[in-house]
Amino acid sequence: MAELVLAESRLRAQGGKKWRTYADDVLPMWLADMDFQPAEAVRRAVLDTGRAGNFTYPFDAEHRGVAEAFAARMRARFGWEARADRTAVIADLVQGLTAAVMAYSEPGDGVIVFSPIYPPFVRSVEASGREVADVPMVDGPGGFVIDFDLLRRQAARPDVRLMLLCNPHNPTGRVFTAEELRHVSEVALEHGVVVVADEVHADLVFAPHRHTVFSTAALDSGATTVTLQSATKAFNLGGLRCAVVHFGSERLRQRFTATFPDRVLGRVSGVSAAATTAAWSDGDGWLSTVLEVLELNRRTVFEWVTAHRPDVHAHMPEGTYFAWLDFTRLPPGGGSAHEHLLKTARVALQAGEHFAGPCTSWARLNFATSPLILTEALDRMEAALAVP
Repeated sequence: MAELVLAESRLRAQGGKKWRTYADDVLPMWLADMDFQPAEAVRRAVLDTGRAGNFTYPFDAEHRGVAEAFAARMRARFGWEARADRTAVIADLVQGLTAAVMAYSEPGDGVIVFSPIYPPFVRSVEASGREVADVPMVDGPGGFVIDFDLLRRQAARPDVRLMLLCNPHNPTGRVFTAEELRHVSEVALEHGVVVVADEVHADLVFAPHRHTVFSTAALDSGATTVTLQSATKAFNLGGLRCAVVHFGSERLRQRFTATFPDRVLGRVSGVSAAATTAAWSDGDGWLSTVLEVLELNRRTVFEWVTAHRPDVHAHMPEGTYFAWLDFTRLPPGGGSAHEHLLKTARVALQAGEHFAGPCTSWARLNFATSPLILTEALDRMEAALAVP
């Protein structure tokens, strides 16, 4: 694995292995994928499909295979009895977010989000003519937490119909506890709010923290919950476009299919289905190795943060491969943290203002790369912080 990490990361050091968003001398540490080759089982599944020349229309059996692999994985890894017959296979999580907003709310309705939040959450709400009912996370001594008093007030609004929950949370890295999730469920049930839980980072959690599937903590056993999942983040398959939507009740499934009749959302390819099934069924050995590298990198980032306080503020992420960093002493008039670091350090982080308007001093660092490249990025940022 170490050789694979270094081989891929050299390409990032040369300007980005896929995207030329920035100049060649910029280290792009923003894009939400990893610098690791996929698992051998995944590559074998894709190559076997290619060698067989099997590029005809995927049959429904392939989609059932994805749903069944999803249900088996949820049972084995998280103790959740998800139902394959209430699982729809879609292209990606953002498609699922937008489709859920349209299925379970009406134009003008309020939709709860917990900012700072992955930008497509807000875009899916605004693009479909709904209103964002923001519940900003509170930066507490031990990490970001939900403001439950504000959550109750937002949920009590007569126009609020839906809540979008990201767990593990992107970008803060919080892994919500079962108690927190039960409290969220209590508020949602009291006010008749459907919860859409994006759990795409569920496999990327660091000990001693554990991922709790929202449906297993919900007071109604998930009957009013829609769960979004995909192998794309944990197994580095974003370009293959495959995800699932699980409906906690037949009523939710019927409402979704009434809004989006068969084929409106398209079908994933047979290659994507094969890769996803292989990842969920045979990729855990690879994932364990990747998590070891991510743990090493996570600690490296926070040793750096500790050494640079109070100029940099952050909490150790409990999950994901992101560090949410607050550059508290930016030069006056130097623009956002993203702009300052891009200009002075030639490091591209994801701009904090993309996750919440007020977060201009914040930026998201992707540490899913080799220790070599991560160290170079941190060294560059250190030099930039020394610039008056």
